[in-house]
Amino acid sequence: MLLLSSNFIKGFLYLLGLVPLKLLLLVARLGGWIVYFFNTGATKTTLANLKLAFPKYSEVQLQTMAKKSIIETIKTGLELGLAWRHLPSKNLSLYIEESGFKKITASLEKKEGLLIFSPHLSNIEMLMNFLGKNLDCMILYTPSKNKIFDKVMLDSRNKMGAKMVEPTMQGIKSLLRHLHEGGVVVIAPDQVPNKESGILSNFFSIPALTMTLVSKLKLKSGSPCHSVFCCRQKNSKKFYLEFSDEIQGMDINLQSSVDRMNEQLEECIMNAPEQYAWEYKRYKHSSLEDIY
Repeated sequence: MLLLSSNFIKGFLYLLGLVPLKLLLLVARLGGWIVYFFNTGATKTTLANLKLAFPKYSEVQLQTMAKKSIIETIKTGLELGLAWRHLPSKNLSLYIEESGFKKITASLEKKEGLLIFSPHLSNIEMLMNFLGKNLDCMILYTPSKNKIFDKVMLDSRNKMGAKMVEPTMQGIKSLLRHLHEGGVVVIAPDQVPNKESGILSNFFSIPALTMTLVSKLKLKSGSPCHSVFCCRQKNSKKFYLEFSDEIQGMDINLQSSVDRMNEQLEECIMNAPEQYAWEYKRYKHSSLEDIY
């Protein structure tokens, strides 16, 4: 039953990947307006996050950005057919432009391993396609609660060329070992971790429970650390990736390292804040109460 159901989903995603991106854009806009109009949970969470992150914005500005953010999130879902079923076998330059990848190859020449982290900006699946094809990398991922969807997701991401690793004790040991062997570890650390896996650190000037794994791996391995973000280009079928210089100041202590990571995540997000996944309850378990 699991295999049959997963094959059905893969077939649907294959067909979805054949739909022109411009048509998907129109569907996303319609869906975004419907989600926003009915004031869904995603809408409420998005607005709550935006009010905290951008306190100087007017109500009109917040409402406008919330609508755009919801539309962008729907676009990401509709693009899964392309990202999972078609892109791994295609010429990525048809869909992806990059800047700064030479900085990554320069850091790899040190043979000390490499840490890359990214926010959930635009379509992170496009980024994973690029990294999987160009680097020997392990990517941290959280399994879906839906076993059928999880199988499809894992199969699709493995075809990208990257090895997916779960956030278990064994998985973390594998990540550290991979760094010591000169490999690349990729993590998106901007989702809310378990309380025992995070510390409070400012995220857009508001204390938020933040994942410590990137910083712990950095402190234990001494590997160079870079950020990268993915942006959906306006009125185009292409995505833009930008890799940072090697990030300094992440090797002092855990708190300062996590703070520096969040600062870098903010810089990435501000390149296209409307494309960030604001529907996550990012400030859950923070010092604030009754946010959502």
